[in-house]
Amino acid sequence: MSFNLRTILLATFVLFSTGAIARAADSADSEIFGPYTALVRDGDIVKNVKVNENGRIYLLLNSDHKDKEIILKNSNYNKLGYRNWFNGELQLVSPANQGKAPNEYTDWVDTTANYIEYYMEGQLILHLAKTEVLASSK
Repeated sequence: MSFNLRTILLATFVLFSTGAIARAADSADSEIFGPYTALVRDGDIVKNVKVNENGRIYLLLNSDHKDKEIILKNSNYNKLGYRNWFNGELQLVSPANQGKAPNEYTDWVDTTANYIEYYMEGQLILHLAKTEVLASSK
């Protein structure tokens, strides 16, 4: 196989792979929250997400989970290359037992990152990706 043919086959594979990711994000199951698409959302914990006009992201948690700690990570890349938060740490912690009222949006965050991951008790409960990033991978 010549170098050019291998290059073309590799490029075709990459294009189809990224297209499959973009199609998954475009599927009927995708949830859009402002400029973000939810790649993962545990509906038993995160009832809803809203993004205000300034890009601040708020969570509406199931009241059974509102007293638990949430750990956030942000990155410009999907699950790698994590960025420091405003406090210089790679993880931003929303402490447990903050006295959050049930059925109110809380746990807000501001970030310019393309990807935001939310963890509770070691499990990924919400993973947001900027929709424009997903669209550009088509």
